[in-house]
Amino acid sequence: MNNFREVRKYNLLYRISDIASSKVSAFSHFICIFVCILFLGFPLKAQLVGFPTGPVQSKTLPSKARVQAVELPFFDDFSLVINGSLDPSLWKAGGTYVNNTATINHPTLNVVTFDGAGANGKPYNFTNQNASGPGDTLTSAAIDLSNLSPKDSIFLSFYWQLKGLNELPDANDSLIVQFLDNTSQWRTVWTKTGGTPDNNFNFANLTIRNTVFFHAKFQFRFQAFARLSGQFDAWHIDYVYLNKGRNSSDRFIADVACRLPVSSFLKRYTSMPLKQYIANPAAETADSISTDITNLFNFPNSISFSYTLKEENSGQIFQNFQETSPNPLPGASSQPKRLKLTPLSILDATKPFTLVSKFLMATSDSLIGNINLKRNDTISGKTILNNYYAYDDGTAESAVYMNQPLQRAAVRYFLNKPDTLSAVRVNVVPTLKDLTGQPITIQVWDNRNGAPQRLLYQQSFKVEYSALRNGFVEFNFDFGVAVKDTFYVGWLQIGQDGVPIGLDRNHSHEDQIFVNLSREWVPYTSFANDPNLAYFRGSLMIRPVMGNKPLPPPITSVPEQNPLDWDVYPNPTSGLIRWKTNEIQSISVYNISGTLLKQQSFHASEQSMDLSNLPTGVYLLQLSNQHKTVVKKILLQR
Repeated sequence: MNNFREVRKYNLLYRISDIASSKVSAFSHFICIFVCILFLGFPLKAQLVGFPTGPVQSKTLPSKARVQAVELPFFDDFSLVINGSLDPSLWKAGGTYVNNTATINHPTLNVVTFDGAGANGKPYNFTNQNASGPGDTLTSAAIDLSNLSPKDSIFLSFYWQLKGLNELPDANDSLIVQFLDNTSQWRTVWTKTGGTPDNNFNFANLTIRNTVFFHAKFQFRFQAFARLSGQFDAWHIDYVYLNKGRNSSDRFIADVACRLPVSSFLKRYTSMPLKQYIANPAAETADSISTDITNLFNFPNSISFSYTLKEENSGQIFQNFQETSPNPLPGASSQPKRLKLTPLSILDATKPFTLVSKFLMATSDSLIGNINLKRNDTISGKTILNNYYAYDDGTAESAVYMNQPLQRAAVRYFLNKPDTLSAVRVNVVPTLKDLTGQPITIQVWDNRNGAPQRLLYQQSFKVEYSALRNGFVEFNFDFGVAVKDTFYVGWLQIGQDGVPIGLDRNHSHEDQIFVNLSREWVPYTSFANDPNLAYFRGSLMIRPVMGNKPLPPPITSVPEQNPLDWDVYPNPTSGLIRWKTNEIQSISVYNISGTLLKQQSFHASEQSMDLSNLPTGVYLLQLSNQHKTVVKKILLQR
């Protein structure tokens, strides 16, 4: 966690161009902005803010865990995890997450990630932004060591990494390993602190020599200490192995494992509407599909692989491939080997479905006791062809937000045939401050010269969070929006507190993002291409939902606004405001921090509102009817 006293030493005014030359981290800028807004009331220059978040979604551990102690060997590479739930016969998890996307150069398929948020992605402390302390834990089941002694040479090994694609733990954050002794006391036997970036997965090998640990209910646990007001200070572990008859140099295991997620079947998206795919399948089908594998042994291992593409529910097979000649895979010091299949089949389908791309290796892996290491030789990926577009893989490793009201961001999408936009799904990241109920306006734009141009539709909603980490909130439109060729979906910030939107850092589509921090749309790449701003690179987790809107006929546009459209006067005002249109049906009044102060409905004949009960200051007026929303800034002074 970043120390507020240290952060306060830096200038609190930042432009994007200034961040690149600063030595303070991207997250420090995020904290600077929150200090400034929440505690100092200091005016900030417009900017887009990026900061890291936590790992991918998983479900909580089943409540029924094993009661009887397990015996050696104890091993888990987390490759058999289903829906994020760890094996209850081996583990009791406290807020950790199994994922395959939050790390760099991880040893095998899936890791366990620790941070400062709970199982649902919500901060452990959503009221105190300075809160820090014990965060996630991962505790083994009881292990019977009562018939063993130090001479049996028992070692616990695992791989670990700090940060990965998430936030770097600071020097006063840590990950520890503890052993449970025969008096039921936890003793710390290993500690690592943050502060120094390291993209390697490091190997730890801990011996058990103290006789207090040789009892029938021995346990070990990992515990992270972090900032508790968000998904910060990330640590990752993999390939946990406890056994007797080992030694300090016992690292290499005859195991070839799958590693990276399988790439999308689609060329531009991770998901798209089926009707848009079948309108031009040749253009939308990827040239190849791939993953990679690693060898954890220090000698070559021959491998071959097969590939299957099928529909998840029906089991219909679209493509099969079998590599007939095994290829040697070099030892552990070599780079992972990429498995790549090309060309892919063009699909012919009439109803939405989920594609499953599956790689299966044939290897000469070893056994650990009765544990067959072929368990990690299979990896699958899914591509959904249904009714929505997605550039992202459903995981937010970072998040971005805008730091002032009336700023906008938008993501570009391409159509193969005209369509109707009916809703937008957004990944809103919970961090530092609970924004539930704060207004946010979803907007749709058409295209001109490769940037957003004409506002087609906008509708205001209240911010809410998904019940699941990395879940999406769906904002359903009152009207379908007719779109064609190229369109943009994004949001207008109403309040002072920026709404953090998830950024998937494993899929780089920042060239499809545009931001408007004042009066002009600019490419998001002007931020993301800076080498010091890695938190900005990726795909914004905003998914337009197309078609099937059982509401009135689609509208094609919202009339362009001129300077007098829904104008409110006088400005400044001493209390009473007026307007010259009968279209305004309601007005919501917010302070500059985005807090709703007053809300009032109007008949067509009513064209004034009294604000005299409010103190002198700047306010945001949200003017609305059933078709559109306009936000005006007004100064109240006496």
